[in-house]
Amino acid sequence: MYQESISRKRPGCIVFLLDRSDSMRRPWNWGRETLAQGAAAAINGILMELCIRATKGAGLCYHYFDVGIFGYGTRPAAGGEGVESAFAGRLANRTLVPIGEIRDNHLGVREVPSVDLGASVQMPVWVEPVYGYRTPMCQAIAVAGEHVYEWTQAHQDSFPPIIVNITDGMVTDDPLDGASLGDWAKRLTSISTRDGQALLFNVFVAPQAASEVVFPASGLGLPEPGPALFDISSPLPGPMIRNAASDGVPTVPGARGFAFNVTDPAMLVKILEIGTRITTRGD
Repeated sequence: MYQESISRKRPGCIVFLLDRSDSMRRPWNWGRETLAQGAAAAINGILMELCIRATKGAGLCYHYFDVGIFGYGTRPAAGGEGVESAFAGRLANRTLVPIGEIRDNHLGVREVPSVDLGASVQMPVWVEPVYGYRTPMCQAIAVAGEHVYEWTQAHQDSFPPIIVNITDGMVTDDPLDGASLGDWAKRLTSISTRDGQALLFNVFVAPQAASEVVFPASGLGLPEPGPALFDISSPLPGPMIRNAASDGVPTVPGARGFAFNVTDPAMLVKILEIGTRITTRGD
């Protein structure tokens, strides 16, 4: 299980769920950047990394990944509260997009702070920071499940889909249609390919310095919504455990794909890298 590598014949699927509720307007770790800006910057950085991984030879971008980004909370395109694609520009309203189309359809190249270099760098941007309304996380997981299920039906030989949820607040639509947050998460992670079940990772970002917990084996003792988010997070499979070790992030037996009170932009990027880095083949 969780042994397949990524190739053009067996692409991967990565879905980001991005909290766009009103609380994401808060400054991140007393800085000038808001939680919404930090989360959008981290996703833009990972999208660029995926584009680099998929680009081979003479600039050809292999179809190694299908990527979805769903914002929940405010809906800039449709208006009001709910869930919608967080892609903008020419990718607006798209759900799962081949990585080659993502590479060729960014909103522009902008100067953004670099968490690694300590200075600004030029980087393509696909996702804008927005916020408003409440936190319909159940609906976001349900929407992701619909698209992930369709994708797995066509890619049964691929590495299972990876879903990464970035949030800063308490879920506000639990229960939804008679099902709890845990029920929706179980439905999502019951979707599978022949290589294993879909993986759901959760990252809780905090506006102020707090006790950071990364890849724990228990949610006991965490303030809300820590225990609930831990419970719905998938156990870290072997490839992610090896990714964490290579990045200097320790794990313990039973560790799950969950991080709580993340206040460091560099740590958020590292967590996303660990959760989305899968071996690729050149075929």
